[in-house]
This record gives sequence, C-alpha cells and structure tokens, in this order.
Amino acid sequence: MQVKSFSLTRISLVVLGALSAGTALANTESSATLDEISVIDRQGTKVQTNVVTMKERNESTATDLRDFLAKEPSIDFGGGRGTSQFLTIRGMGQNSVDIKVDNAYSDSQILYHQGRFIIDPALLKSISVQKGAGSASAGIGATNGAIIVKTVDALDLLEGTDKNYGFRLNTGYSSNDNHSYGASIFGKVGNFDALVSYARTDEDDYKPGKNYRNINGGKTVPYSALDKRNYLIKLGSTFGDGNHRLVLSHLNDEHRGIRAVREEFTITGGRLSLERQAPTYRETSKSNTNLEYTGKNLGFIKELTANAYIMQDKRYSADDSKCGYCGNVKGATTTKIITKGANINFDSDVSDSVLLKYGVNYRHQKIKPHTFFRPNLVEPTKEDVGAYLEAIAAVGDFTLTAGLRYDYFDLKAMDKKSVSDGRWNPSLGVIWQATPTLSFSATHNYATRSPRLYDALMTHGNRGIVSIADGTVAERARNTEIGFNYNDGTFSFEGSYFWQRINDALANPQDRHAGGIREAVNAGFIKNRGYEINAGYTYGGFAARIGVAESKPRIYDTHPAKLLSSNPEFAVQVGRTWTAALSYHFEEPDLEIGWRNRTVQRAKGSVLVRDNETGSDIVRKGYSVHDFYVNWKPLGNDQLNINVSLNNAFNKFYYPHSQRPDVLPGVGREFRVGMNYQF
Repeated sequence: MQVKSFSLTRISLVVLGALSAGTALANTESSATLDEISVIDRQGTKVQTNVVTMKERNESTATDLRDFLAKEPSIDFGGGRGTSQFLTIRGMGQNSVDIKVDNAYSDSQILYHQGRFIIDPALLKSISVQKGAGSASAGIGATNGAIIVKTVDALDLLEGTDKNYGFRLNTGYSSNDNHSYGASIFGKVGNFDALVSYARTDEDDYKPGKNYRNINGGKTVPYSALDKRNYLIKLGSTFGDGNHRLVLSHLNDEHRGIRAVREEFTITGGRLSLERQAPTYRETSKSNTNLEYTGKNLGFIKELTANAYIMQDKRYSADDSKCGYCGNVKGATTTKIITKGANINFDSDVSDSVLLKYGVNYRHQKIKPHTFFRPNLVEPTKEDVGAYLEAIAAVGDFTLTAGLRYDYFDLKAMDKKSVSDGRWNPSLGVIWQATPTLSFSATHNYATRSPRLYDALMTHGNRGIVSIADGTVAERARNTEIGFNYNDGTFSFEGSYFWQRINDALANPQDRHAGGIREAVNAGFIKNRGYEINAGYTYGGFAARIGVAESKPRIYDTHPAKLLSSNPEFAVQVGRTWTAALSYHFEEPDLEIGWRNRTVQRAKGSVLVRDNETGSDIVRKGYSVHDFYVNWKPLGNDQLNINVSLNNAFNKFYYPHSQRPDVLPGVGREFRVGMNYQF
C-alpha cells in the first residue's frame, strides 16, 4: 500500500464496514472522500458509516432523521413525532448517545419522558454516524456513539456553479396529514459569503397502520401534531489564499403543538388518562450560536479547527398546573438548559506516513428551572474538560493508531454539593490492507461519560432534592471491535463484531415521585455485544444491498437501592434488524426508482438483568415495512429534484422497538411528494 500525504483537504479513508470498525487511513486510492467522512469532525479514527449528503437529502421526501437513517440497521427511532421519539444506537439510549450539531452538543435532558433530539435535516450539509466508544479524538463522553450533523453554508450551495448568488426553494406534501416548505438565499462578495435559510413542516395528528383506534375510536394518535419551524443564518469569510476561514452561524429548531406531559406516551386511559397527561400548548426548541475557525498550512500545524458555541434547549408550556413533574405551576412556565463549549483541534504531519492529532475540548452546562420551591437551592451545573493526543501511522500494508485522552468533570447539584473526578482513556487500532480490495481491522477503545444533570423540568425542588453521592465517578466504556471490508467496485461485503463493558454505570434517582434528598450514584455495570453485516451489488444503473444488525445490551444493577432501570433512555432490547433495497437509475430521462425494506424480528426479554431473573416476560412483536420511491431530475442535473414515495406501502401497524412496549405506533401508509429547486 503506497501512502502519500495526510493532508486533511484530500485525505481519503478506507470504509471498513457498517459497524465502523476501522481507523482513518490516508489512502488516495480509496473511494470515500473527506466530504463524506470527515476527520475534522473529530469523531475518532473509526470510520463513520451511512453518511447522508446534500445530494441524498435533495433526492428524498424525508423530513426528519428517522427517515434519513432508516437504512441503518443498528439505529432505531421510536414512534411519534419530534421529542416523542427515543433513539438507540446498538440498543443503547439517549443517556449515552449524542447528536452533535457543528461540534456542539449537550448530554442533559428536559424530562426522562421526552426525547432529547431536535434537528431538521432541511438545513444540513451532511449527517454521519459514530457507533460505540470513540477513540481519543472523539470528544467528550464518547461512550456509545453519536449522530454528527453539519449545517450547510453559502459556499456549499454555490459549489460547482459560476454564480455568486442563488436561491433554493423546497416544498412537500404527505397524505398522512402534513406539508412542508422552505426557502434559502445565499451569495458571496469578495472574501465574504452569507446564507439565510428557513424551513417549516406542519404535521397534523398522524394515522398509524391498519386497524388502529385511539381511545375515542378515531384513527389518529391524539396530540401528535407538530408545527416545526427552523431557520439558519450563516456568515463566512475566507482569506489568506483560502488557508483561513471564519464562520459565524445561528441555528434555531422549534416544535410547537398541543403536547402531553409524557411525550413518549399517548392518551390510553387508566394511568395515562387525559387528566394525568395534561395536554396543553407547548414549545420545545434548540438553538445554537457557533463561531468556527479553520486554518491550514500553519507551519508544523497542518490544519487547525476551533469552535466556540452557546446552545440552548428550552421548553415553554402555556399551563403546567396539572403537571406534577413541573411542580403544578399555574400558568406559563419556561425551563432552559444552557450549554457553552469550545473545541480546538490540531493536525500535524510528523512525516509522510505519520499524522498527529491533538487538542482540547471544553463544555459547561447549566439548568435554569422555571422557579425554586425551596430556599438555598441553586441552578445545577456541570463542567467537562478533555485533552487528547492521537497518532495515525502507515507502516507497509498496516495503518496503526494509538491515542490517549484525559477527561475531567466538576458537577454541582441543586443543593450546592460538588463532586469532581478525572480519568485517562487509551485507544488502539489497526488496519491490515490484505489486498487492494480487502481489509481487516481491530480497535480497542476506552471512553468516559460524566454524571448527567438531573431532569431540568424537576430541578425546582418541589419533589425533593437530587444531590450526588460522594466519590461518584464517570462511567467508563471499554469497547473492542473487529471488522472486515471487501469492495471491488461491483460487489461489497463488510461487517464487524463488537463487545463492550461499561463500568460504574450512572443513575439519577428513578423514583421521580419521592421527596427528601436523593443522590445520583454509580449503580452497576452494563455489557453489550453484537454484530452488523452489509452486502451490496452495483452494475450499471442497478443497485442492491442488504444489511443485518443485532446487539444485546444488559444492565447489571449492583446498588442496594436498585437504581438502574430498563427505561428507554438507558437501553432497549431491539430485535434483530434487517434492511434491504433495490433501485435502478435510468440515464434518459434522469430517473431513479427503488424499493426499501426494514424488517425487525421479535424481541424478548429486558435489558435489565434482574427483570429477567424475576420472570419478567417482555415481548416486542416483529414487523416489516416496505417503501417505494421515485427521484426524477427533469433538467438532467441536481438543480431540480422531484421526489415521490409511498412509505409503509402495505399500511403495517407496528410499534418500533426503541421505546417502551406498545406506546406510540409507527406511521401508517403515506404518499409523499416533494420538490426542491436551486437557481
């Protein structure tokens, strides 16, 4: 294997399979480019799979991450819309998974009955996936993976054109009661460029599959409607012969609607009565203001990337008088999570065959409840600081990686008690390029995640005080993964197997109804193991692929008070998942037709070991969903896309596996039409 330069503007990576088992490789003969798999994002040397590009986004009728990542068998989204959805990667839930927006992210949550992730793909340049524990350069808290998104800017949209300005319009319609539209204006003058983009999706209560009836006998899921409004403003400047770029951006994603208190449930009667669910007008939003700098060819520093951000997660409710979690406050309330952070990352070519990556990560989180019901309480805060050093070296047919990371946290609970701790985390990786078309890989990574702040909606003190136990440490993941990749340009076959253990698993008090003083504490350990295999075939305009993934997370609760639980924010037993697709692309007219399938097999048992020991019989039914789609480019290029899809074509009624059993069903049959035009 001939190794040239590790220049980050041209570096190519060997794709090692759908479970990301590989490490970054500077092989200029590889087909994956930096635009698809970005080293700059600092997701570690593990290759990110299932990258969704702007081109794929424009060729799809999808309006949320669930649709865009449906072809990924190891990722599962729950039912419902917006923050009703819970996400799992390899069965692990949102307590140990991140969504990173332009390298800004938070691990705090509003309420454990509510998903943490809000992002509209209409404003994004790319979506990529990191699975399992990351290497030293992967950032803060990289224990179980992340979805990494990058927002689009003016230069992205002007690339490949001879214009200095442009417009983009998009619109869409779904027979399952929603429509969308958006517009962008962008341009550049001299060294400066700017973009303003707005997108809106208006969704009514959705219809699940055949034979569904709600508590009133209707065919729609009550209180599932959402009005999604999103905008992005971005200003950029490129100078110094293109070696320096500065970008200032502000992103805002907002969901509005009549929502239940426990968004992961609908109204079913009994314990989940209309009165207890207390639906009222609520808004949930995420905003991020980010300043980013990229510098190249700075002497020994080949490339420098740095960003500083302020991210705010906010929940507004018009009336929380019937919300016990909220303190039964009459009238409007507003709860916020404010995250401030910065990252500075360096890349240096030590030689033609050695790349050195090093840097520092910083993050400060603070919760601002609507009010305090007790004296002497304070806004909970957490500070994380990390530093890393990682080397990637090419030696003959091998690429070796070695890294070391140090992470430190300091958490102050609502009662002013503080706990801090730091840990070292090594990472190792190797790729063997056995032939030009076949490679094998292995990684062994350690990563830590600090204690989470308690639910923002409940830090008011009306339901007791949540503190933190003395001696609490960050939970630590140890992940070992082996993989292979074969690709001869026509046929591809790839896969990997992993096994992971997380020591000192963290738990906030699971009894949210108790009073008094309770503590967050290390409460046990978690094991997970699994595999993923993908195969693909392309010939002319024909393409076919099939993939399968399975993982078995298990939570071992060793604390006397039994604080860990099988709630979906920790982990879920997802059934073995198969994805498949067939498509054909015609040259004249420029038209692609295709079929996609996602099949999830029956799952049995709880991720919490003590539940299984006591005879708990949790069973999740399997399901299979088929989609058909057409993408037509009337102008023969990417300027105009007309998309048509028939999702869940056979109107299958099913419950996704990444949430509690039988809570929010999947969306039923829907016919979608979408169009986007750039001029």
